[in-house]
Amino acid sequence: MNKEFLWGSATAAYQCEGGWKEGGKGLSNWDVFCHSEKNSVNPVTGDVACDFYHHYEEDIRMLAEGGQNAYRFSIAWTRILPDGTGRKSQEGIDFYHRVIDTCRKYHVEPLVTLYHYDLPESIYEAGGWENRNIVEQFVEYARICFEEYGQKVNYWVTINEPNYETLCCYGFGNYPPNVKDLGRRWRAMHHMLLASARAVAVFRELKLPGMVGLVSDSYPIAVLTDNEAHKKAAHMADLFFNLCVNDVCVKGAYPQDFVDQLKKDGYDLSYMKEEDPSIFADGCVDYLGINAYNRYIAEPADGPETNLGVNNTGDGKKTKFQIGNWFSLGEDSEMEKTPWGMEINPRSIYDLLMDLKRLYPQIPVIITENGVGNYDEVVDGQIHDQYRIAYLEGYVDWIERAMEDGCTVLGYFVWSTMDVYSWINGYKKRYGLVYIDYDSDDLVRIPKDSYYWYKNKIQNRRKSFNGKIHSIY
Repeated sequence: MNKEFLWGSATAAYQCEGGWKEGGKGLSNWDVFCHSEKNSVNPVTGDVACDFYHHYEEDIRMLAEGGQNAYRFSIAWTRILPDGTGRKSQEGIDFYHRVIDTCRKYHVEPLVTLYHYDLPESIYEAGGWENRNIVEQFVEYARICFEEYGQKVNYWVTINEPNYETLCCYGFGNYPPNVKDLGRRWRAMHHMLLASARAVAVFRELKLPGMVGLVSDSYPIAVLTDNEAHKKAAHMADLFFNLCVNDVCVKGAYPQDFVDQLKKDGYDLSYMKEEDPSIFADGCVDYLGINAYNRYIAEPADGPETNLGVNNTGDGKKTKFQIGNWFSLGEDSEMEKTPWGMEINPRSIYDLLMDLKRLYPQIPVIITENGVGNYDEVVDGQIHDQYRIAYLEGYVDWIERAMEDGCTVLGYFVWSTMDVYSWINGYKKRYGLVYIDYDSDDLVRIPKDSYYWYKNKIQNRRKSFNGKIHSIY
């Protein structure tokens, strides 16, 4: 097992692969959604995306040439099981063998995510994550992946962002099934966490090498006014965004005040079965993957109304986010923000890591995503993304400070390896270290200034970061 700090970058299958009808792949919910009238904000698809399906060796080679020793990617469930269950696709299985073998060829450690938003359409039509049957269906899929790739992969992720995905699906309503119903959200999230725990148990049953975790988008919660009402709002925001996922994965149980609040709000919790606590307890993770982008400012809610707005257009307009009787999100007017409203605050990763150290002192962390999206432009064949360099530089420096102060961080992955399809944000919002010329016939790759900055940063910090992690192995 790699005992070096993981310096890498990340992608997800639907966002980069393309080849949506190639290699025996079945339809996912995102394939169907993107071709429907519901895809109306930025009506583009991931049919081709970056065409990683045909460019994977080029992309992994470029990653390695950029000094990176790790690559996080996801497997498309529909390439392994085109119908979600039952019949396996050898073509799909072989594709990921080639991807993993290519990582090994270039001395790149693969970190493999089993599920990153793209659900087989047949399972989605049967209720998706709201239907408890999905737990065993996911376990079937996970077992195949573990058995196929388990001797080649040392780092696994069960599920990516149960919090953010379900917030988009059932809060903002901008991801399929495109509804606003938090009751359905809590049910779907519960089944995601059950599926993860069951998959972790299978991983251990198979006695595979390496580590298995879950990726949680997590946020330090701050207040700008120091009084009891704001402190209560901050705690409620912490429950809503962080603890409802992280406590289950690490401690094996929901926070009791989270469950009490759901009951107080009148949600139907009949989906929580008597056997679930033991499933959670048996499926605690080896590490917690953290997707870290920004912090949240909590304020008391101004009433019982829930109002969930999100900016998917990059027009700089403000949106309101309030969970009735829980909290509202405010903003710090002195902080720089992207056109999509994300605060630029690298110090926030230090605060988050120290929170995690306090809450879960025995659990190591991998920063599985960190990055900033914006409008990039090519000038004389180059992309001078200094804003991205400044953002990433600050995060890496604050991560090192947190490690010096006792946080166990095993790796850091920039989102994203190259520009990708950014879900509802489309293609104009770019996160990549490598620019994709979507107008060129062969989707030409152009390393950005941030690609070269990252290579130099890794070279300069590799020794010091390695020296801070050896005690965990």
